[in-house]
Amino acid sequence: MNANTPTPHGIHHREGQTVEDIARAPPGERVLKVSQNTQTNKLATSIGFVCEHGEAPLILALGPANVNTAVKAMAIARRKLKEENVDLRLYPTFRETDGAKRFSAILLQTWKEEGNGNIQPEDAEADVSLTCGANSVPSQVAGAIAGKIREGYSVSIRACGAEAVSKTVSAVTFARLFLADTEKNPPESTPLGRVVDISCAPEFRHETVGTAGDERTILMFTIKVIDPREAPMVSMSAEASGGISMERQRRLAEDANAGAANAAVNNGEEVSYCQQCGAVFNRMSANFCSQCGCKRG
Repeated sequence: MNANTPTPHGIHHREGQTVEDIARAPPGERVLKVSQNTQTNKLATSIGFVCEHGEAPLILALGPANVNTAVKAMAIARRKLKEENVDLRLYPTFRETDGAKRFSAILLQTWKEEGNGNIQPEDAEADVSLTCGANSVPSQVAGAIAGKIREGYSVSIRACGAEAVSKTVSAVTFARLFLADTEKNPPESTPLGRVVDISCAPEFRHETVGTAGDERTILMFTIKVIDPREAPMVSMSAEASGGISMERQRRLAEDANAGAANAAVNNGEEVSYCQQCGAVFNRMSANFCSQCGCKRG
């Protein structure tokens, strides 16, 4: 039966219909759902087809493996769209789930940007290159992203493996929240001097590892700074789509930092606190606050 099927998060996924049907669908129903059986190249083709016929799709992905598939498919589709002088950017947001997977459910809102001959070339280098690994804490990586963005630097994030890719997407989502929090970080007090939002775009890179010169493929996320007023919104409201409100996400991040502080004290580590917002610094927190992105004093 060809009918719009509401997901548990309030988004209508056109289950049982073709990609052509999705490409003709109105906003809010241009949704591609990723499952464990989704093939990366086929998803990339679907993303490109939907983009050719209107607005870029919203991609639903639950769990690191599915997020990784979605991001790789986007990187492939992005490479092909660049041939038409169109770039594809990603604006991720969290959506509510139960239990430990609450930060694994992500709404991947993609967005087309006409290049007008000014699309950033492949392999362009950023001022600051961060690495997000399988064991990284997304909120801490987000603090580093937000801190460097506020200082006026361009940023890229390197990720290798499904878990690392998923955590990078989560980190970008947290960083968007940190950058939007003008109460803890008034824009006039930062070198950048204004409120900004960010998007990211994945692309494949090749790097040499080991003394034997073996090569492996990684994903590099380039961060783009934009005016918040220009950021696309998910077609559904946060409540309808299951998105976690900014205030709730802050509370969850604060709980995570409290746990990090207790663990550090129990392990005999030296703990200090951010003077701006009171979040915990320890030896795993690098030089940036994982709550507000401000630099360690």
